[in-house]
Amino acid sequence: MKRHGTSYWRFRRNKLLKKHVFPEGRVLDIGSGWRVFYEEAVRLDIDPAVSPNVLADIQKGSGFKAECFDTVLMFDILEHLEHPHQALKEVKRILKSGGMLYLTVPFCYPRHGVEYYRFSDLALKKMLQDLDSTIIPISKSKLWNIVWNYHRENTLVEGYFVMARKI
Repeated sequence: MKRHGTSYWRFRRNKLLKKHVFPEGRVLDIGSGWRVFYEEAVRLDIDPAVSPNVLADIQKGSGFKAECFDTVLMFDILEHLEHPHQALKEVKRILKSGGMLYLTVPFCYPRHGVEYYRFSDLALKKMLQDLDSTIIPISKSKLWNIVWNYHRENTLVEGYFVMARKI
């Protein structure tokens, strides 16, 4: 299922990002690859081929001082990490008090690349319990859910979009 060269997941996810993500201050984009969501962001990636500003593995530390970023972006990254808890611990360390973390994770979505985990809303709440978080499910279309299970209230969640403020 593609729409203009992108998956329906990415299409719906990108609509949410445009509506809710407003990077402010110093911005870190973790695992951006070739994608540029915010021009002024510091891009951190493990792959030297994508020419990041910082070549590092967020799971092993970033090399940044504590509380040095106002906004952190992590779009479709956590599922690819062997140690996502370590990555989030580092993100929380480098995020300023009052700063925002925006992240997305797929849930019921075909595997892409090397993936280790899928995260439910319950897992995300637990992992981000020390942040003030809003978790928005990204559901498949209504037609897909009707075909899948006759009950409209039992929707298939394709992924989650999270906005979390460091308190």
